[in-house]
Order: sequence, then structure tokens, then C-alpha cells
Amino acid sequence: MKQSLLLLIFNFYFFSVSNSQSDTPCGAPLLTVNSVNCSYTNGTTAGALYQNNAANGGTPTCGFPGSADVWFAFVVPSSGAVSVATSAGTITDGAMAVYSGPCNNLQLIECSDDAGASFMPIIDRTTFIPGDTIHIRFWNANGNSTGTFHICLVQAHSDCHAASFICSQMEVFPQNAFGNGTTTELMGQSSICGSPEFQSHWLKFKIANPGTLVFMIYPDTKANGFYPDYDWVLFHDNNPAFCTNFDTVNPPAPIACNASSSMGANGTTGIDASGVSYFTQPGPGNPICPAINVNSGEVYYMVLNNANATQSGFQIHFTGTATLDCNQAVGVEEEVSFREMDNYFTPNPASDQLTITFNEPGKRNVILNIYNPLGELVLSQQINQNKQQVDISHLGNGIYFTELKSEERTINSKLIIWK
Repeated sequence: MKQSLLLLIFNFYFFSVSNSQSDTPCGAPLLTVNSVNCSYTNGTTAGALYQNNAANGGTPTCGFPGSADVWFAFVVPSSGAVSVATSAGTITDGAMAVYSGPCNNLQLIECSDDAGASFMPIIDRTTFIPGDTIHIRFWNANGNSTGTFHICLVQAHSDCHAASFICSQMEVFPQNAFGNGTTTELMGQSSICGSPEFQSHWLKFKIANPGTLVFMIYPDTKANGFYPDYDWVLFHDNNPAFCTNFDTVNPPAPIACNASSSMGANGTTGIDASGVSYFTQPGPGNPICPAINVNSGEVYYMVLNNANATQSGFQIHFTGTATLDCNQAVGVEEEVSFREMDNYFTPNPASDQLTITFNEPGKRNVILNIYNPLGELVLSQQINQNKQQVDISHLGNGIYFTELKSEERTINSKLIIWK
């Protein structure tokens, strides 16, 4: 009975309820594009029809069309990078297509069948036109029947030009929906580590103070008893046009990469003093590469591949003597000068009150969001002072994810509440 109750609570919190959906594109409700983590919406094809006339998108080009389909829509954010992911309900083999243009004269952009986890579709692109309204069509690809499913939208970082700028440890929430992006940037036969591109996440960072570069990547969840296999490739290039000039057939030589089977404790991989080789091929082997000596002003790009395609999140922690630059943009391709919101939470673990302190002086205009372990937003508050207390007495014990957002950047971290 307890297990059933817990499952009911999980389903209630993790999936938001879709209040409306449409049988035609012109009635499609708008879905929110999440900035950090996937917040799934419930959907169903029950009661819908299959309509393949031109005014309703014509005939999809994948996924055995013919069963009832439903429509959603979203407005492209300024980044132009959006990943649309689905997860199974009673439909366990879905298909999906996205379209541009007016709702009565749609133009197919992409059609997906089995690109996501299991046999569910995912469409991940970083070249949508900001401000455009994109229509989403979903149906059951396994027989002419109806059923339930879940859908989420999140800003994507799956191509080089959409890389996340980081200057401290980073938490990428579980259930991130990144796919392969608009272009396949790492070809297996061309990379030294033989790492093809799966559900990728690109990062970029700049060195502030020289020293040793050390980082560890921690997968968040297990699938069928195993942690996801995260592979990574690290490039060093100060050219501001690095992403523009990236050759997808013959990519530049990395300074380190690891495509082993993530045999480290808890599925970890990365670089530290225990590493043996800078270039580890796929298969069982050493998941750690040696530490790297880095210099001030150097720019690095890193791509992480989830080789199991489980749509899981991960953490990346930097622990070497080198420090990352939070005060300057990486290259002229960046139009925004990011600044570190040099902050910390005290105490952590916390109980009823949380104090947020900013070491960098200046006027504050920051939003604090706190998410529970299931990805639900449980607190959102404006932070206007360099030192401000936040009441968290209504939150129960557990591990929470925090998000501090300014106009310049977002910083994610983890908070433990224990009373």
C-alpha cells in the first residue's frame, strides 16, 4: 500500500497536468520552454483523429503515421535552442514531428520516431528562429490505437554554438532532454576516442588563474541497475570562431577524451592525478584521464555524450588548483558578458531559514527558484540584497535543487534541508 501511495505522489508531483490540447494545429495550446530542467506535461491521444490533409500538416514522414494525433505549440526563446522530449505513458512507442509557419500552412522541420529513451521520440535543435511559433504533432507509432504520454520542452545545449558557459561546478537536472542537436559534430570514425554523438551537452569555460585542471562528472540516476555511460571530449582553442569553424567530418584533435564504460565509482569519469591516458577508447578501461596544466586566458570546450541515451542528468565538479573565469565572455561569439553571482547558502544543510550572501558588491536583481527532487518548483523569491534570508520552513526534509537567475547568467546548486 505504501509503495502504491509513493508512486501516486511521484506521478502527481513530477508530471504537470495538461489542461488542453488540440486535434488540429490551429487550436494547439502553448507549452513553456523550461530554462534548466524538464517539467513534463501529461498528454493523451484519446478522442483525437488522424487528419493528414494539408491544413493539418499533411502526412508525417516517419513513425508509421495513421493513428490519432494531437498538437501542441511553443514560442522559440532568444537562444533558438529547444529540445522537445517525450516519455512513455500507455503509449510506449511514440512518434513526433515539428513544423514552422502559420498553423494553416505548416512546413515540416523534422520528424522523429525512436531518437529518445526507449522507443519514444525526441527532437532537439539549436537553430530555431527566435520568436517563431513552432507546432508539435504527436501520435502512437505502434498500431492504430490511442493512449497517454508525457512531453516537455527545455532549452538545449547540444551543439557547439549553444554551449553552456560555466565558471563553477554545475548541476544538470535529471530528465534533461538534450538530443544530438541540429548537427552531428563528433563522428565516431573521426574522433581520437571514437565517441559518436548521443544526447550531448556542450560546455565552455575560460581559465582565470593557472594551475591543474581537474574535474569529475557524476551521473545522477541508474537505469536497469547501471549508471549512464557518459563520454566526454575536451578541446582547447582560443579562436572565437571555434564553433563556426568546427569540422564535423574531421573535428580538431582534442587535448583529452574518454569513451570508456564509466567503470568508476558511481559511474564517474573525468580527469585527476590518478589518470593513466589522455585518450581512452570505447569499452572497458580507465574512466579517468590525467590532470592537465592550464594557463590564464585559455578557452576550453567540452562535449558530454550520454552513450546510453537515458535522458539522465549529471553533475560536474571542478577541484583542481586552476580557477575558472566568471567575469569575461568566451570569445566574440558571446554577446553577453557573464559575471559570477559569487554566492553561497548558509547553513547547508538548512532547516527553517536560508541565508543567501553575495560577495560581489552591487545592486541585486536575482530570482531564487528551489525545485524538489522531482523537478517541481516549490519556492520562487526575488533577491534584492547582498545578504538576504529566505523562509524555507514549509519545505520538508530532503535534497533540493536551487537556481539563481540574473539577466546575465544562471547558477545551479544543491541544497539539503534537514530539521
